[in-house]
Amino acid sequence: MAREKGVRPLFVAGIAAAGAALLVVQWAAARPLWLDEELLAINVRDRAIPNYLEALWLGQTAPFGWLVLERLVVLTLGTGERALRLLPVLFGVATIATAVWIGRRWMTAIGAPVLVILCACSQWLTFYFLELKSYSADAFFGLLVPAMAAWSIEECEIKNAEFGIQNSWREFLIPNSTFLIVKRTLRPAVFWIVAAIAQWFANGALFVTPACALMLAAMIARRDGWRSLVRFSAFGLVWLASFALNYAFVLRHASSSAYLQRVWAFALPPSSAGVWGVLHWFGTQLAAFGVKPGSTRFGVFLWLAAGAGFIAGAATHRRVAVFFATVPLSAMLLAALGLVPFYERLTLWIVPALYVGVAFLADAAWMFLNSRRSLGRPIAAVVGLCVAIVICGDVVVRGLRAAIVRAQARNENRGHDDRSAVQWLNVRKQSDDIWMTTHYGTPAIWWYAGLDGQHIVDVAYAPEGPECRRDELTESVADAPRVLLYLGFRYDDVPAGFDDLLVGRLSALGSVTAYRSFADQGHALIIDRRVTPGAPTTLSRLDLRTSATRSAIDGCFTRRIADVSTFVQ
Repeated sequence: MAREKGVRPLFVAGIAAAGAALLVVQWAAARPLWLDEELLAINVRDRAIPNYLEALWLGQTAPFGWLVLERLVVLTLGTGERALRLLPVLFGVATIATAVWIGRRWMTAIGAPVLVILCACSQWLTFYFLELKSYSADAFFGLLVPAMAAWSIEECEIKNAEFGIQNSWREFLIPNSTFLIVKRTLRPAVFWIVAAIAQWFANGALFVTPACALMLAAMIARRDGWRSLVRFSAFGLVWLASFALNYAFVLRHASSSAYLQRVWAFALPPSSAGVWGVLHWFGTQLAAFGVKPGSTRFGVFLWLAAGAGFIAGAATHRRVAVFFATVPLSAMLLAALGLVPFYERLTLWIVPALYVGVAFLADAAWMFLNSRRSLGRPIAAVVGLCVAIVICGDVVVRGLRAAIVRAQARNENRGHDDRSAVQWLNVRKQSDDIWMTTHYGTPAIWWYAGLDGQHIVDVAYAPEGPECRRDELTESVADAPRVLLYLGFRYDDVPAGFDDLLVGRLSALGSVTAYRSFADQGHALIIDRRVTPGAPTTLSRLDLRTSATRSAIDGCFTRRIADVSTFVQ
């Protein structure tokens, strides 16, 4: 369907430009990396491109092509936060630009700006546009591939002027029907080629392609017959060959990883629950998904509005709506088969498709209210338009609020500032000093202090019991004159009171000669064993920012020397 004359290109482009500018402002703030980013950044910095065809370190996985691009950026621009996040931001800007193209091509003056606003202001879309992960590429190709499928099947009026055919002899040599056949053949071929290349840069492209291809095949068979279907399927062999190579060299490492299967088991429906159990499981997930990463408090309404928009779009003869409807269905099918976890950022590639559905709902409602049919039953159209506007408004408010916070948080990321803390300790490091941190604080040291030549003791808490050794902590620092302690990311692996207990035990072995807090939850200490210790201290006494008494616990500590090859074991 050609776009409506009511679409104002400059207005939609202005919204997109504002959204891209807001992304650039947040990107320029250069927040410190956080744990997940550090884990992937270490692979990018310390491994060569051929190594990306092997299993990545630290339990990470990413598309090969995306890693190659990121590596080239690092080699060209360095390892600063802006350089590392440049590629995700570019994919984010490309997502907004694709939304502009979709809106102008298939929507009216209401639907087009709704779609662009949702993609440009979404709290969690834009959040991951600014993270060193391939999720922004997932979102981009999750939006582009279904649109390419719709573009490839569109009926076109082939006119002589379109091809510059003005003389009768040229019409005799190359009739219009030939151009129609060529165009109908080449467009599906372009779809397959784009999808074949895209899967190397984004898993989202891989996940959305099969359902789009099946829908495209059905439409081609109905419109042009089985011969055209055979030609279309033949081009599909290009994608299939690309997938085979991608799986053999890249995807098999993730699919066979016991660590990843264990970590993401909670995000898959129970295999023994049966059909109704799986449906019930999805029912409990959809509302939460609507909030994160859907970015609206009205999570259920996001799904309902998107579904209604897909139906309304299809009813108004816009095939693109059918293709986008396959995206969330693909996600549910892949999760039900146990192939792709249905969880937040891992399914970010669904979000733009849902926004397309919401935009189509607003579009259809507006078209109905401005037609003669609105004299009959306008209530449904008014309700649909109001729901779309409420969702859009909520996404904008939440997204802009989050964007302002991110733009101002130059030295904080999720309550931590690994960059400043580790660098503060590193400049004070002397020969024979050892690092000590928690398990999830280790990647911060590897990234900001370097991977080579770092002796890092990874400590963990052990409750009182027969296997609790009080001397294990002492043994771990026996040969070190000083301990550089960084209390960074601490997940469920540490109980309340862990910090005080650890600092208390270490301060009994030497004096705390330097201490500084970073952001809300980071703490860096230097314990010098050459200085006679006084009375043991605790972190509660050192941290003057709070007067709250931390929980007191007893127990001991286990330790191991941190190593990238055993980090996820």
